[in-house]
Amino acid sequence: MTHTKKLICLMLALTMVMSIAACANSKPNETTPAETTVPVTTVSETTVSETTVAQPSLEDQLDAYWAGLDTMIKEQAGYPHGSEGIGAVILAIKDGKVVTEKAYGYAHYYDAAEGSAYENPVYEKTAEPRMMTVDTLFDLASVTKVMATTQSIMLLVDQGLLSVDDTVNKYWPEFTGDGKENITVAQLLTHSSGLPQWEATYLYCNTHEEQMKYIENLKIVPEYATDGSEPKYSDFSFMTLGFLVEKITGVPMEDYVKENVYKPLGMNSTTYCPLDNGFTKDQIAATSLGNPYEYRMVDEANWAVGYDCTKDADALAAFKGWRNYTLIGEANDGNCGMGGGGVAGHAGLFSTASDLAILLQCMLNGGKYTDADGVEKQLYSAETVKLFTTKHTTYQEHHTDKDGNPALSEEFGYGFKLDQSWMGASATENVFGHDGFTGTTVFADPDNDYIFVCLTNKMQCGFRKSTTNGAEEDVSNYYNTNSWVSWNMNQIVKDSLGI
Repeated sequence: MTHTKKLICLMLALTMVMSIAACANSKPNETTPAETTVPVTTVSETTVSETTVAQPSLEDQLDAYWAGLDTMIKEQAGYPHGSEGIGAVILAIKDGKVVTEKAYGYAHYYDAAEGSAYENPVYEKTAEPRMMTVDTLFDLASVTKVMATTQSIMLLVDQGLLSVDDTVNKYWPEFTGDGKENITVAQLLTHSSGLPQWEATYLYCNTHEEQMKYIENLKIVPEYATDGSEPKYSDFSFMTLGFLVEKITGVPMEDYVKENVYKPLGMNSTTYCPLDNGFTKDQIAATSLGNPYEYRMVDEANWAVGYDCTKDADALAAFKGWRNYTLIGEANDGNCGMGGGGVAGHAGLFSTASDLAILLQCMLNGGKYTDADGVEKQLYSAETVKLFTTKHTTYQEHHTDKDGNPALSEEFGYGFKLDQSWMGASATENVFGHDGFTGTTVFADPDNDYIFVCLTNKMQCGFRKSTTNGAEEDVSNYYNTNSWVSWNMNQIVKDSLGI
């Protein structure tokens, strides 16, 4: 075949090939309950003369990628439903202007069929599937950590009401014993406090006060490093920070952040407990069918998932709080949704892609925003933004891969993850954001004045079939949209912008 013919054939298939090449050899990773950074094959660069054939539009490339996603997931991930039933909202902003904002797929597609069990739900298509829209609210899961809790801490630091070097005990005297009295705010923000990563508090707590007491009684994990060299991603760190905000301000964190961050910025679709705050189920993306993953996590007798929960056997046997219906507007996270009344420092926030982009743009603007009357104001200083988005851990200095190269980034600013693989091939440690277990990712790139938000409801399809151990079900996770959706759609956008 001549060079010209090759170019023509390439362009006839480019709409599909360009956008799915990144996934050709990648596999969703087997994650723990924490959101995990994964390596992903990069999109191949192909140079085609613009005088030969016009490039497909960015929208066409994104549409083509989504159209090919179903086959890729079925064939390469062993996922029986493919992408059927899930949906996504993609939003990218460059230099303060929207590059693309689009909804794909379904906000609600599956419900639990008759005979569905807590640990192994049976799926059936709902009678009236609901399409995704750009205004759909999503359960953000751990994106809550940076869009609610970290924002509150940033304000308190900026106002001089708190220092990151302060101990928690200074404001919360009951947070003591076993060395907890020495834990600083900075250690919590960098997942370097020595606190456990996760425990099933919902087996023992169902009120705000009970969870606070549970945290007061936590014991340090002695083998965990507390110097930032090996962060141990901990929900308890951010649950603690949420309670700390309440101790300092005298009001619940969800009220503090709404009044001091969301309302000033006009983020009118960002809230905890949306069904109690003016929203209906028709406005919210569905997540899981109950809590099958967390059931498997604590049922050590029959499953080996996540953390060791052997000590919880009696509490599990006595627990009657499992949810076995489609979660819409209720926090998927068990410690938040079942143990904390829907509000926590580590999870529980709901929002839209456009609202999240407002807050990220404010940070890129050095904390500045324009209010509803057109007056420019300052949420917090540029120095505070820099403090929280600068690297404060040393993971890569202490870890290498099998070839002796720096390991995948497990670095943190204060609250924010930095330079994660799902942020794209050109990301540096200046890029900050976070991901969530429900299938959500957000990040901002100050080097390029670029924002990318990808919100999915991946849990609607349940667990994927195992392709590695021969088991009937893969007990490890739902498939990973960080690698399948967020990384690739972000890369398509960035390639189109030349960044």
